[in-house]
Amino acid sequence: MDELSRNGSGYHDPTASPVLHAIHKREQEADEDANRIIRLIKDLLRICDFEFMERIQIRHKPTVREYR
Repeated sequence: MDELSRNGSGYHDPTASPVLHAIHKREQEADEDANRIIRLIKDLLRICDFEFMERIQIRHKPTVREYR
């Protein structure tokens, strides 16, 4: 997280730091949500006696991050 507070030259950047921290937090939340969704899908399939044929691929629309 400390690297988010510094610019490319290594100096503290008070302007960009809050924005980068907010983006990082939003990405972490999306990662946690994606992992939770994938676990739920796997549990549902197991309960219904189904199995995966291929990998799950999902995309978080707001951040456009892809999860597999």
